Amino acid sequence: MNTEFVPDRLEDLGGLIPGDFVVSRKINGEILSKFEDDTWDLTTYGSRSVYTFNTWQTGEFDQLSRVITDEIKSITWLGMFNPRIARKKDKKMVSFSGYIKALKAIAKIAYHCNVSIVDSHSNSKFQAALKSSFLFAICDETEQAQWLSPYIKEVLRVCHSAVNDDLCEKLPKWKIVPDESYDDWVKRLNIANKYIRDNGKRTPLVPTRILATILEETEKQLDDALPHMERFVEFFEAIYEDPHLFSDTIGRARNAVTRIIGSGRPSPGPTSKSRLVSRKETLKRFGLDGYLEKKGVDAHLQNITNHLRQLQAFSAILIHFYSGMRASEVEVLPFDCHQVIDIPNFGKVDVLLSHTKKLARSNFSKLLPWVTSPIAKKAIKASQAIVRINWVRNSPDRFPSRHETVPLWLANQWKKCATPVNYEYPIAYRSIVLASSIKSFKNVEIRRSDIEELVVFDAFRDWDEEPEFEIGQPWPLSTHQGRRSAAVYASRSGMVSLPSLATQFKHLTLMMTALYAENSAFAESFIVNEDGRIPESHTVIGDFRASKNLNDSVAFEEQVIKAHGPLLGGQGKAFQSEKDRNLPHFLDDARAIQKEIEVGKRKYVPLPTGGGCMNETGPCDSYGIDWTFPCLGCAKSVFEDDILEEAAASLEFSMREMSPNSLSYKFSNEKLRLIKARLTD
Repeated sequence: MNTEFVPDRLEDLGGLIPGDFVVSRKINGEILSKFEDDTWDLTTYGSRSVYTFNTWQTGEFDQLSRVITDEIKSITWLGMFNPRIARKKDKKMVSFSGYIKALKAIAKIAYHCNVSIVDSHSNSKFQAALKSSFLFAICDETEQAQWLSPYIKEVLRVCHSAVNDDLCEKLPKWKIVPDESYDDWVKRLNIANKYIRDNGKRTPLVPTRILATILEETEKQLDDALPHMERFVEFFEAIYEDPHLFSDTIGRARNAVTRIIGSGRPSPGPTSKSRLVSRKETLKRFGLDGYLEKKGVDAHLQNITNHLRQLQAFSAILIHFYSGMRASEVEVLPFDCHQVIDIPNFGKVDVLLSHTKKLARSNFSKLLPWVTSPIAKKAIKASQAIVRINWVRNSPDRFPSRHETVPLWLANQWKKCATPVNYEYPIAYRSIVLASSIKSFKNVEIRRSDIEELVVFDAFRDWDEEPEFEIGQPWPLSTHQGRRSAAVYASRSGMVSLPSLATQFKHLTLMMTALYAENSAFAESFIVNEDGRIPESHTVIGDFRASKNLNDSVAFEEQVIKAHGPLLGGQGKAFQSEKDRNLPHFLDDARAIQKEIEVGKRKYVPLPTGGGCMNETGPCDSYGIDWTFPCLGCAKSVFEDDILEEAAASLEFSMREMSPNSLSYKFSNEKLRLIKARLTD
């Protein structure tokens, strides 16, 4: 063997990695790449391409980016050149492609958590994001998911092996996950392939900025249209009776006769030039001219029809995001699908009634309720008006008195659509394209910051390599994104307060979240599969619970295990006593509790002002009424001794942005007064 052809040998070095360590040479011994280079050319050893380490960062390459890039190189070096860590001394260089890919994904998480890889094992936000990204990725049935588990496992194995290797004793300890979590991660990774086989592709979350824009704009479009919807109905009723309306010429009037006969109505008789009413004048007569001009819709029947179809798309978007319903369930919504019901001990709730996806096949299920926001009523009203318009275009009869026979998405051309089970008239839902309907909105184009937001909790997806997520392109909206986004963002109340999210989106109500979290009677609508089973990984309830449990376990670690001050509250004092008496035993017990919280066996509900509630059945009746004082004397509460000072400071800061005459200011000021009174006791 030509020794001049091989890289440098580890045994000739100390514990540190010198920048001039040769990682590859040409066949003649000429140096190709050194450790200090950001690109390693290992093609002479069988690699299909050169390895470039700094491409993980597509934004500004700052000091942290430099540190993390060097860490990626160091961990790659460990796996390549330490003979006691690498499982095979003759390991092929081509096998490091997936290894480096996994490292780059980990690097993205670390960067967006503002932490280096060496400190990532002790950063709770990084740990939550790593778990979340992994859980999303193993549910993504793609080639990208296939490489994921073995290479993450290899990265973790190399890092944890290096901790106890004397050839690495002078190197930083790149653990990535804590020692006590390593075995759990190995178990997760060993069963990941089973998840990949059993689960379908995971739908991407919609970035919060884009989601807020879409919801606000669709609601605004419906607000603009609703005052005119009855006029549209009257307009269509009129032009399907009298061919002289909306006709500038005799030729157009004769085309109108054909249109009227095609709807099943008798021939209206001969047309007269003297009776013609122009399109512009007809629209003015029905009060639609100003609205259509504002929307840029020409006075042409096809353009008006396209505008109505766009309003249907806006309605469908609101329904999806305000209910979490599947596409198959939205598709079969009945004409009268909105109700307001009174839940005992809870209050009034808006619901949408629809059927399970069996309807689209051969068996019609009973009506089931989906909790929604009152805003969804706007979508229903607009869609109902369009249903009546489409009825006029296809039938001379009066609109059916039995509304249950009519779907909400009644087709505008019945001959082109099949009639579904239990409905007497055809559905046109599948012709409604959500993605194209939002292209006219401003600020729905993907920005680098949107992808960076998604990377934090879904880092193992190749966002930069998927063309539909290219920067500058409109967000590729799809129906199931509403379902996933509603569940996951609602559950993120441990990291982003739910009231703040509700303010930004103007739709995500605490009532809706409470129903999800407490497994209410409505849960069946979200979780029942066609065969009656509950496939947690594919449901809005499953997504919500998994994400919520993970966030709660992170909050428990931050607020209990890593508490900076003495713990107070009934449960907090018990923890503090154990902590003072035997710290190692307390940490062991607390870690065990944290794992039970993560899988849903124990409860820890973070409270907005800090600390949490460990009541086994969830928060008591005081939760949501006053999040500060009822918890002070509760046996299940946990909080640090500075909770009241922090609450007061937070209130004072938020009140700066409030009008002194607003109800929010007055409520906050009274609460601040009570807190300060308690602090002076």
